[in-house]
Amino acid sequence: MKKSLLLLLIAVTTDCFSQDSLSRWSFGLMGGVEQCGRSLNHTEGDQGAIDQWNSLENNVWRLSGGLRAERKLSEHFSLLTGLNYTDRGYSIDTLKESSLYDLNFHFRYVEVPVGVIYTGKSFGKNAVLASAGMSLGYAVNNVLFYRKDGQSALFDMQAVSDINPFQANVSAALGVRRAITNSANADFYLCGNQSLLSLAQGTLERRFYTFGFCIAVTSRF
Repeated sequence: MKKSLLLLLIAVTTDCFSQDSLSRWSFGLMGGVEQCGRSLNHTEGDQGAIDQWNSLENNVWRLSGGLRAERKLSEHFSLLTGLNYTDRGYSIDTLKESSLYDLNFHFRYVEVPVGVIYTGKSFGKNAVLASAGMSLGYAVNNVLFYRKDGQSALFDMQAVSDINPFQANVSAALGVRRAITNSANADFYLCGNQSLLSLAQGTLERRFYTFGFCIAVTSRF
């Protein structure tokens, strides 16, 4: 499945660039702040384990950003791709038995999204914007920040073998596109993301979801 998703993303992106000149393409940057949570599932149906971890783990706020490319398909539809940096995770306030405090888990990915954007009829310089898509990510950095015995420390989780290095996601967004100039736009939108693959191997499966606010600025050159 992972290989099929990667081949699909590469094929769509390569095909679009090879069949069109740059005149219908826009390039730019995006960034945002998202609240990250996670859904738990136990493969053996142990609801007690799920309840225990749900009582310990908390949602966190994280930043994301990256490069964006859009290819105009018609008056209202565009194809979206790019290269994004995302930071997923969760926190645990305290594990008193281990004298650990403020555990903050970071799972950082580089992702390639592919999606479709719909922009409605313009009202002045503004238009309603909606999008849906999917992305494939690769983990580039997994770290744990924590305090123990009054000292702050960092643990690199790259060597933890059961963490899945790949991630697949589906996403959707709704907002407003505002024309800045004849060739540049600024998008302001609410965005949601759901991971399809478990964070790690094992009986307890964690899948991240996010909801936040993002801004993207693109321009034709």
